[in-house]
Amino acid sequence: MAYCFEARFRMARPITQEKLEQEFQDPKFKRPLELFRPHGMNTLDGWLAVKSCGYADNAEAKTSGALFHDGLLIVAAKQPVGVEFYRRVGPDGIHVYSGQMQLSDPELPMPTPQTHDNLKEMMAAAVESAASLTANRRIAAELLNDSLFNMSPEASFLLRVSAVEALCPQANQTDAFKAIVDGVRMSIPEDASPSDRDQIERALKTLAERQSVRSAYLAKIKSLIGNDQAKKFDGFYGQRSKLLHEGTRPRDIG
Repeated sequence: MAYCFEARFRMARPITQEKLEQEFQDPKFKRPLELFRPHGMNTLDGWLAVKSCGYADNAEAKTSGALFHDGLLIVAAKQPVGVEFYRRVGPDGIHVYSGQMQLSDPELPMPTPQTHDNLKEMMAAAVESAASLTANRRIAAELLNDSLFNMSPEASFLLRVSAVEALCPQANQTDAFKAIVDGVRMSIPEDASPSDRDQIERALKTLAERQSVRSAYLAKIKSLIGNDQAKKFDGFYGQRSKLLHEGTRPRDIG
């Protein structure tokens, strides 16, 4: 039984050509790759697909699909044209199958249009709400607005977590806290290497100047909307850190 992989994606730039059918071959792939416009997708959003069939087993098809995924990701960032993978078929936008491709939900919903009445209400509200924003509030509003445009769920998640972080500035530490940090700094062993000492002292200096990011957002959220919401956001922030530093995808953000 032959196995296939298929990747569905769209670019940040519009695709003007209606008919797209092209075959590619490369030594890194055992089978040819076919570029086409997939049926059942929102054509106005410019969805494309690459398919390759004839692999011996699921693992071989999955490896080749992952190779194509990473290659396109790198090239689209370098160009820069931007690429978003259709993740309903799999966590990396790669669907591996044998026989006919089966998708439980192959269509993406059309964007909800703004009616004339919606726009009038929005403009009236903007006029009524007009006010100068602090730098942090402006950044938070810009990040939230950016997150509403077409992008991957991970990118939207990062922007929204960062928007909340922008609204929770780090306060200055108290004199008592600074005294504790000074005590810790004085306890660094004299035989510590210069590089180790420098790294520790720089970290302690930063700690003595302002509270940590986590302490800042926990304190702000607790004071405004309660401890439960602070704990919930703490979990989101932990997922954000794992995504950035460990490559672990966040849960339940689709």
